[in-house]
Amino acid sequence: MICRIASAAVAGLLLSTSAMAGAPSIDLPLMPYPQQVNLQEGRLAIGKDFKIFLEGYTSERLEALARRTVDRIEMQTGLPLLSPLATSKDEATLVISVEEGPKQSVQGLASDESYSLVVAGTQAKLTADRPLGAIRGVETFLQLIQTDAAGHYMPSVDVSDAPRFPWRGASLDTARHFITPETIKRQIDGFASAKMNVFHWHLWDDQAIRIELESYPKLWQLNSDGDYYTKKQIREIVEYARQRGVRVIPEISLPGHASAVAHAYPELMAGLGEQAYPRQRQWGVFEPLMDPTNPELYKFLEAVFAEVVDLFPDAYIHIGGDEPNYAQWKNNPEIQQFIKDKGLDGERGLQSYLNARVEKILEDHGKKMMGWDEIWHKDLPKSIVIQSWRGHDSLGRAAKQGYAGVLSTGFYMDQPQPTSYHYRNDPMPQGLSVDDKVHEGEQFESYSWIKPRGKGGPRKGTLTIIRDEDGNARAFTDYNGKSRAEVDIIEYEPNKRFRGGFDNFMSYTEFNLWIEDGQFTADSYQLVGNVRWPSSGELIASTQMEGTSVPAPSGGYPVTLTADQQDLILGGEAAIWAENYNDLTLENRIWPRTYAVGERLWSSEDLTDIDSMYDRMQEVDQWATVSVGLEHALRREKQLIRLANGADVEPLRVLAEYAEPAQYYARNWAKYNATEPKGLLYNQSERLNRFADALPVESLAVRTMEQLAQTPDNPEALSALNEHLQKAMESARRSADIFAGNVSAVGSVELAERHVAVAEAALAVIEAVRSGDEITEDTIDALLDVTKENAGTYDECIVAIVRPVEVLARSLRAGLADS
Repeated sequence: MICRIASAAVAGLLLSTSAMAGAPSIDLPLMPYPQQVNLQEGRLAIGKDFKIFLEGYTSERLEALARRTVDRIEMQTGLPLLSPLATSKDEATLVISVEEGPKQSVQGLASDESYSLVVAGTQAKLTADRPLGAIRGVETFLQLIQTDAAGHYMPSVDVSDAPRFPWRGASLDTARHFITPETIKRQIDGFASAKMNVFHWHLWDDQAIRIELESYPKLWQLNSDGDYYTKKQIREIVEYARQRGVRVIPEISLPGHASAVAHAYPELMAGLGEQAYPRQRQWGVFEPLMDPTNPELYKFLEAVFAEVVDLFPDAYIHIGGDEPNYAQWKNNPEIQQFIKDKGLDGERGLQSYLNARVEKILEDHGKKMMGWDEIWHKDLPKSIVIQSWRGHDSLGRAAKQGYAGVLSTGFYMDQPQPTSYHYRNDPMPQGLSVDDKVHEGEQFESYSWIKPRGKGGPRKGTLTIIRDEDGNARAFTDYNGKSRAEVDIIEYEPNKRFRGGFDNFMSYTEFNLWIEDGQFTADSYQLVGNVRWPSSGELIASTQMEGTSVPAPSGGYPVTLTADQQDLILGGEAAIWAENYNDLTLENRIWPRTYAVGERLWSSEDLTDIDSMYDRMQEVDQWATVSVGLEHALRREKQLIRLANGADVEPLRVLAEYAEPAQYYARNWAKYNATEPKGLLYNQSERLNRFADALPVESLAVRTMEQLAQTPDNPEALSALNEHLQKAMESARRSADIFAGNVSAVGSVELAERHVAVAEAALAVIEAVRSGDEITEDTIDALLDVTKENAGTYDECIVAIVRPVEVLARSLRAGLADS
């Protein structure tokens, strides 16, 4: 028996199909999509006579909103709006009606962001109870503006909208690489346009402290290379965000990620003897740890937080708390005696003791505390918000203990990942979605597996497949101690072949396994993001193996929550860590994909159509470039021009449509392993000017090719696929010469050459199909041999056209089987 899914070409799409039933209709290029949209007949013209009128409650922020709206309409249409402020409601094209002012002087979790928008006849009316609703509604209004041969217009429509989650944020790391205030403001514009409402500002880490502090000036003087934010700049950014309905929460990391503090004030660390620490420029987790038994540490924290809270009016201050290396605490006899004398729960108890002291400091300043998973402890006050990078189980277990939480796992935009992976990532813990019990008449097989990583120990786990009496199969995995997870089966032939994917806690992961005599063959691998990692394994239990049973879940079962506990899941935050981006390359990493995160946090949980998401994201991408002013396309072009080095940039521009940067942490590990001793490029000084740095995170052209390759019997689809391959091949040939002439790109010559090899092989097969030549198993095997030979990582990139060529091969093989 062979189990195949017809659309196996894009395995990641399969993971959303079960939730599509009853999904809302999606008729317009809006993102995030509103909760209710009713499209009507008719249209409202947007012309030079456009006028806007504020009704009801008004304020300087709403007046600024009206001016920005006019400016953006001018950008979108190119029309000069010479008299855009109406003197009466009747003459206005857009009426913004706000019922009353905000409930609180400082925006918070309870702020009302709902709005309605009615476009009918000769007027659009945006109505909101509070100013934030108007700010959110304007973004929908601007996305509705369209253009055709008759002019600029918006469709007649009735929108009713409010966010699903109150916390919709983005955590931006400006410590590892400095990001200019101008670029930060532009990202805030982007976040606001995606209806996100929190800017989590990561100012402080091992490699740098970027905030001006008068009480302890060596923090930024010795750790920023002169690139830091003055208090004036911070206040400007906070106000800039406030105008756009975005809260700003600073992160001051403690007790770990403290190398910069250790360099400036070593006496605050927990090491032994006379302490001194060099400036840290490497990436990783380091030893310096603040000493909670030192009274001077609390004077330091009191002074630092006094200055920080004066700059940031938000109710929350983030204290980090993640990845503490407890070595200094363990090796310090005085600290160990302190733990014993206080009756603390070891090093974790000592961290909780420190957190409680810090929480009191912040409470005295009228602030609340939040931190990463590691701050959770049984002694932690319930007022503290947990931000999870460890996954839904960590978030859910905290909620079961009464802690509010925010999810970042699955929203790591810097890694990077396919946008579909982020889009499927719902902050709400869901429980196990597959029946993992073997019932009467069913058969099962369980395999152990092991997969290496580029840095650190291997991943290990088990894979179990259960077949019912009709031959229908289901599968699940226990992955490296994480809770049991369903694996969506793409292709399965018992004891011979298994292909299936699932969303791991940090990546889309796909098993591609060939099995002989109960062992995985050497060709077996796991696809993590878009990178293949060899996977070995063997059969450890099955119906036919006497005395064996399905392994118990090594990481338990996924957490499920009661209705009251679900209320503690506040939302999520995109995490944007800066090891692999700088001021020039940041935007290319996060846009337009962050709109998908914004939609997941704002829109209905039933909105799960991946195809629609990609279609709308491409349209919103163009809108964001023009209306919002995001510069990801411009900055990508600058990088390609630099790489072209005076040559025609067009070949690089085209090749960039068909290559991808290695996803997940593959680029980090490639840098780490590139030298001997290892790690010489795994640092703040590593160049970010490769072809990989100029590429979008994923190729939408390749996604289209995968869809075309599913139907090789369709002449139009085959012709379109042929055209894509020709473009990829010709651009790669010309790009190889350009790469060879630039010291920054010589490593990408091989990438270009391998694109040529894959394209040539696929084009030859397509020509055979079009000519009516016989396509045999040998023809298909030869094509797959070419893809396998070129499926590695080259100068931190992959040959992304391998994927659609493999889809073509599988589709041709399926055609042989059917005939």
